Amino acid sequence: MTPLEEVLSGRDERAACQKRMLASREGAFVCQIGLNVPGFPKRVPGDITIIKDCRRFLLACAGAAPFEEHYLDNGAGLCWQGAFDGKSYDAGALKRAAVEAENSMEAGRVLDIDVHTAEGQLSRLDMGLPPRRCLVCGESAKACARAGTHDPAELRELVIRIIKTAAAGR
Repeated sequence: MTPLEEVLSGRDERAACQKRMLASREGAFVCQIGLNVPGFPKRVPGDITIIKDCRRFLLACAGAAPFEEHYLDNGAGLCWQGAFDGKSYDAGALKRAAVEAENSMEAGRVLDIDVHTAEGQLSRLDMGLPPRRCLVCGESAKACARAGTHDPAELRELVIRIIKTAAAGR
């Protein structure tokens, strides 16, 4: 299997787990914490530390507790997924806490935190929140990624440095 095939298979596994958790309880929503790591491999030293720190921050900030949670380690990298009862917790509040984590944690710029409901993924823009900014130039991260504006090797090196520094400094 090629590295790209491994990533795609890993994403499929993540999506299947999300779908299962969403279906497990009426009104459930799922939060997933991963890292934006360009290139291969997707696992990098310190990734588990950053994801666990983010999980703690997010749950404390939102005052939420999942009814089910697990870590997945596959070709798409490491991620944490937690399922929440929508009758007890607000998905929008968790997404706002996720944006706060991305904006305030030392490794926040490389965090990838998604909140999924039965209706679909909550987006920053739909919630009136600003789009993510590129690590290198500050422009729209999505636009830079789509256009391939920055050297992938340099971007990967920057991301690994951010993760390593944040994991060592905790």
